[in-house]
Amino acid sequence: MKQTSTPASAKVWTLIQISDTHLMDQPELEFARMNPEQSFLEVVHDIQQRFPYIDAVVHTGDLAQVAAESTYQRYLQFMQTWNVPHYQIPGNHDDYLAIFPFYKNSDEAHAISFGCWTLILLNSAVKGRVDGWVEQKQLDQLEQLLLEHSKQYVIVACHHHPFAMQSHWIDQHRLKNSEALKDVIARHTNVKMVLFGHVHQDSENEWQGVRYLSTPSTSVQFKPLSENFALDQAQPGYRVLQLKDNGEYQTYIQRVVLKQAKINTEISGY
Repeated sequence: MKQTSTPASAKVWTLIQISDTHLMDQPELEFARMNPEQSFLEVVHDIQQRFPYIDAVVHTGDLAQVAAESTYQRYLQFMQTWNVPHYQIPGNHDDYLAIFPFYKNSDEAHAISFGCWTLILLNSAVKGRVDGWVEQKQLDQLEQLLLEHSKQYVIVACHHHPFAMQSHWIDQHRLKNSEALKDVIARHTNVKMVLFGHVHQDSENEWQGVRYLSTPSTSVQFKPLSENFALDQAQPGYRVLQLKDNGEYQTYIQRVVLKQAKINTEISGY
């Protein structure tokens, strides 16, 4: 369902959030008994058909299932061929951070502006762990960036989920210092949204006027409200954000019907 603020005529910036591509080091290899490369390309094709002019693609982590230089190089080459601005933050599977393609090749909080909007990228990935943690250094940087962009409308992006999904197995692996993140955000009334991935499903929570939004994976989806690991037959997708310079916006999930066979939901892990 589309979620819309009050419509008005203003400059519109279109951002696309993708997440959890889980790309392999070789494009023909499978992940969870599906080809993540093929599903990623089909999702991108759908984006290109629906939105020929976009301002940026934001990848909220688990870019790679196999964190190898060949995986990241192939992704970057594809994005450069697509010729759209693209920004990515690591997830728990991007566990070789020395080769991760951080914005400006720097593992720190970054701010990218789109008119009167600013996107702030955070790293919540912790080497050797599935759960997440935003280091104090980046929380301090976030605080400073929010002060510097106090007249902007702000979107914050990280990989791990700050709110429980009511799925025991994935909630063990949430952002473990989410309260610290929310405390920083609560001090700044210009933050509109927090975007994240990790949970392979669409979700929304609102806290103190800020919307916390996840997006589906471009590969397999996790079954909502599941006590144990389980896959879902829901189609992959991406989040569309259409931002106006007066602070109004629209955001919604776009699903993509794949050419691949149905997902094997009997898989017990990955």
